[in-house]
Amino acid sequence: MMPHSTISNNLNDRHVAITDGVFAIAMTILVLEIAVPAVSNITSHAAVNSYIMNYLTPTVLIYFISFYLVYNFWETTTILFSFKKISNNVLLLNMISLASVCLIPFATGSLFEFHNYTEVNILFSLLILAISLLYILMFIMLIRNNFKDYFVRKDEIKATISNELDRYEGGIKLDNLKLYLNGVTKTVFYLLMTPAISSIISILLAFISPGLSMASFLLVLVLRFIIRMSRGAKDHLDDIELSDDEKEFVDNVRNNIYGEE
Repeated sequence: MMPHSTISNNLNDRHVAITDGVFAIAMTILVLEIAVPAVSNITSHAAVNSYIMNYLTPTVLIYFISFYLVYNFWETTTILFSFKKISNNVLLLNMISLASVCLIPFATGSLFEFHNYTEVNILFSLLILAISLLYILMFIMLIRNNFKDYFVRKDEIKATISNELDRYEGGIKLDNLKLYLNGVTKTVFYLLMTPAISSIISILLAFISPGLSMASFLLVLVLRFIIRMSRGAKDHLDDIELSDDEKEFVDNVRNNIYGEE
């Protein structure tokens, strides 16, 4: 099979299955990283309170943040697999991303023990950033593989935008232009950027406060909520003609982002 060939539906389904399995295991292992103190170490109420305040409380908070990050990457994977044409190169990148996701429980366990150390927070943030960049790269490759006609005609599209931008009140009347500029693909790109942005902020904050560094990943949850709310109306593509493949893609992505309508 050629490196750039598109995989069969059967292989695609099997790849989705193993991807779901890896994420399920990674999310389960996260909770196993939380250490239960030995009975011999808990000799008084003061020792229990110290365990709860100094270890358990920050650990549980880190666990929930890390769990959501893993869930976020799984959700992103379901969106990316909405594309009909998935090349072997994309599968290779997905395999690398899965291997990286499997490192998140280890990195989270390190944070449980050493969350006050700048270096540990930076390493965790770099791991999340690397995974985010892999998903962005996969998205770019999937767009190019599935919508080649757009890239063949992109000079025509740019010229049309420049020359006729003010002619049409509802936007440029060029087939599928809104799909690429204002449609679901733009929303997906924004969603993919949220963990990358949070990772960069987290790395910067690690030099100021390790606690703020980890808390900055809550931005992923906030930003994704804002994107979903603000982009919902702009993702409707009923006013343009789409091919069957494009319509299927748009419907699948919209269902993954906003739920069944």
